[in-house]
Amino acid sequence: MTLTDFVNLVTETEQTHPVWFDLDADKTASDRVIIASQQSLGLRFPNEYVQFIKKYGGGYFAFSIVYSLDNDSDFNLIKINRRKSNVHKNYFLFSENGCGDFYAFEIVNNCCLPEVFFFDHETSAWSKTKYKNLFSFLSEVALAHS
Repeated sequence: MTLTDFVNLVTETEQTHPVWFDLDADKTASDRVIIASQQSLGLRFPNEYVQFIKKYGGGYFAFSIVYSLDNDSDFNLIKINRRKSNVHKNYFLFSENGCGDFYAFEIVNNCCLPEVFFFDHETSAWSKTKYKNLFSFLSEVALAHS
């Protein structure tokens, strides 16, 4: 799914289900903040994640949560990844399901790959999901509850 396809889906969903977007989102991220965060972490974020936080910010997003770069957020990407470092040795957490499980990007050569992985807290195991990128993940997990 491309950014254009995703934006069109979000716009359509906001029009048909505006209440899904009633919770305040986190602040959008600037190029400066994104670059500084990547340098601080020694990582490169997937393009789709960068596009998402620049346009939507993160935090509450319909039926999902996407970690953001908003320093004032309870869903700050950097703080959560540092606090949960025991969970994700080769993965970078970007979301959770509210039940102790996480969604993440795999890290290879200091780059976060776009595919989405799932961490099951009961088994402490990672598994690859069917989602090829953040947009396909959010289109089904956050926006497909009609």
